[in-house]
Amino acid sequence: MKKSLLILIACLTLFSCSPVQAETVTKNDVQLRDDVILNLLWSSIDKALEKHFGKPKQFYCDRILQIKKVEPFEAYSYFNVTVQVTTFEGAHDIPYDLVTITFSNKYSMEWRAIDVISRRLKPNEVTECRHP
Repeated sequence: MKKSLLILIACLTLFSCSPVQAETVTKNDVQLRDDVILNLLWSSIDKALEKHFGKPKQFYCDRILQIKKVEPFEAYSYFNVTVQVTTFEGAHDIPYDLVTITFSNKYSMEWRAIDVISRRLKPNEVTECRHP
């Protein structure tokens, strides 16, 4: 529950900026926000991968693709957060899978995966992770 509240606070802080303030948001600010959200979603990502693949999977190259505010409900807003990770076996060995997971906090204080899409990467498709 604490994680959900922290994610909500982080998202609300970002979305509550006035247009004047939004112009002063730096690339570093956005990266810090993404890092906080990914850190708070780490356990949920781990659970979603295990459920999807039927076994625990290690991952890296995590990044946020989209944050979408879903219909507000009185004083509480719901969000969908779409993340993308690359899974691997052993010491960063093949096979690699590119996995896109959409999480929602609608109907729950916990973030739950509402959509998981994965595809096996070919050796020539594996790229370096982004650097902050």
